[in-house]
Amino acid sequence: MTALRQAWRYAASWAWQLALFAGLFVAVSAYQTRHHLAREPAPNFTLRDLAGNSISLSQHRGKKVLIHFFATWCGVCRAELPSVRGLARNLGPDEVLLAIVEDSDDVDAIRRFAREHELSYPILLGTRETLAAYRVSSFPTNYYVNGDGSILTSTVGLSTRLGMAFRLFRTNVR
Repeated sequence: MTALRQAWRYAASWAWQLALFAGLFVAVSAYQTRHHLAREPAPNFTLRDLAGNSISLSQHRGKKVLIHFFATWCGVCRAELPSVRGLARNLGPDEVLLAIVEDSDDVDAIRRFAREHELSYPILLGTRETLAAYRVSSFPTNYYVNGDGSILTSTVGLSTRLGMAFRLFRTNVR
C-alpha cells in the first residue's frame, strides 16, 4: 500500500509542477503580446521582396497566413530559422508564410543572409510603418492571420515548428 501511495504522491507532484509551468507559460505569453493586435483585421501592407517584386497581404486573402517578423542580428531569430524553414517546406496549398525582415536597409546583406541560411521562402523588406502597424517591438514576432484577413493570434520569441504549424492549423481559411 505504501508503494501505491508513493506513486500517487509522485504523480501529484508532477501534475502540480506541470500545471504551474503551463500557467507560467500562458502568463508570460499573454504579457509579451499584451500590446499586439488581436481578433481584428490585419493591417494590409505592400512590401518588396528580395527580387524587387511587390507583395501585399491582401493578395493572400482566402489563405491562412503566418507573418513572421525577424531581424538578421537577432540570436533568437537565428535559432528559430530551422523551424521556419521546415514549416515553409511543408505548407499546404491554402497556407502562406510571409517573412518580414526588420533590418532591410542593406538588401545585398539580406540576400547573403538568405543564401547562407538557405531561406527559400519569401522575405519582404520591412518598413517602420509596417512594424508600427503590427506593434512589433521584439523579435521574432509571429502573427497568424485567418483567410478573411482577421488576426487569430500572435507570439513573441522562439517558436518551434510544431507550435507554428499548430497555430497555423488553427486559423480559418474563410
